[in-house]
Amino acid sequence: MQFVIIPLIALLLFYLDTLINTMMPVMLFGHNFYFTSHLVLLYLLMLTVYKNPTVALILGAFFGLLSDVYLGTIYGLYTFSYIVFIIMMNQLFKVFYKDIEVMIGLLFIFVLLFESVFYVMAIILSGTTMNVFEFLIRHGLPSSLINLLLIVLIFPLVLKTLERTYK
Repeated sequence: MQFVIIPLIALLLFYLDTLINTMMPVMLFGHNFYFTSHLVLLYLLMLTVYKNPTVALILGAFFGLLSDVYLGTIYGLYTFSYIVFIIMMNQLFKVFYKDIEVMIGLLFIFVLLFESVFYVMAIILSGTTMNVFEFLIRHGLPSSLINLLLIVLIFPLVLKTLERTYK
């Protein structure tokens, strides 16, 4: 049962991610802001801490490849980032207690790091003219805030579902 439910949740979150992200950018005060959701990343990180890091790595590789191919951005970036962030989260929670506040704070930081990886790669590969401050105001912080809201809304539901699948 758990071998079906866990990937289905990831697939559902991938679909929700693409739906939410098709509505971007949002025009506010004459400027474009990007509230990019990263539900699959958040789910994989939760799965890493609260259930099984090996399953999270396998799903991270699969959904990373799926994201790279489907979204058509820099190939390999999602796959590499998902795997590295899963490993980092696994190592961090060997040190930290599995506290919800710490988890939410780390998820917020990981989303900001994830956005930063894309910004750095855009600088290296395409020579973007956006400076760091503009990136933080238009991409980094809005994405982190929308994902914080999604964490608060979805985090309890995902944890309850994961608890039920592992009983």
